[in-house]
Amino acid sequence: MPNTRSATEVDAYIGEKMRGFRNQLKISQEELGQQLGVSFQQVQKYEKGINRLSGARLQQVAQIFKCDIGDLLPAQRNGKKPKLSNVDLIVATRDGSKLVDSFVTIKDENLRAAVVDLARRFEGL
Repeated sequence: MPNTRSATEVDAYIGEKMRGFRNQLKISQEELGQQLGVSFQQVQKYEKGINRLSGARLQQVAQIFKCDIGDLLPAQRNGKKPKLSNVDLIVATRDGSKLVDSFVTIKDENLRAAVVDLARRFEGL
C-alpha cells in the first residue's frame, strides 16, 4: 500500500510554480517563510517537492502571491504526469527571471529577435 503522505510529482510541480512566483515577485525564501510562519528551510523543501503543502497552506501561498490556487496546480492531463511549461521552468530560476525582466524591456523588435536567435544558437550545448 503506497504511503499517501509522501510527496508526489504534483508536489514537485507546485514547488516549481511557487519558486517561479517567488522569483517573479523578488521575494527571498526567508521572506516567504516569514509570511507563511515557517523556516526558509521549509520553503526550500516545498519548492523542491520534498514536503507537501496542506490545502490551508496552499491557500496562504496563493494569497501571498495574489494568484488563484489553480495557478499553482497542474492542469488535468488524463492521468499523465504534470508538466511545467518552458516559461514556468525559466521563471523558476533566478537567472531566468532576470532574463525575462530584461527581455521585456527591449523595445526594438529587431534587437529582441537577435536575442532570441542568440539563445537558439546555444540550444543543446
